Amino acid sequence: MFFGPKKVIVVAGRNKLVDGDIDAAVKRIKDWASPPNARRLNYNTPCSKTGFCSDCNSPDRICRITTVIDRKPRLTDVRVLVVNEDLGL
Repeated sequence: MFFGPKKVIVVAGRNKLVDGDIDAAVKRIKDWASPPNARRLNYNTPCSKTGFCSDCNSPDRICRITTVIDRKPRLTDVRVLVVNEDLGL
């Protein structure tokens, strides 16, 4: 996404916006998005069974990568398009 293509367009629904800081965004990923996605994909994780993150070490862990873009990559044109409707979880 950042070290290959010359242009990247990220399309996100308004429900992906978080009122707060990076910690609030990570909390949204772990508490709101990951458990239902793990359940939907039939992953064998604690969150797929309990509905909340336990910061597990499961091989099926769905929230193992978090990407934060502080600034636009030097050689990649990155655009973020926020759609005024809820998309995905």
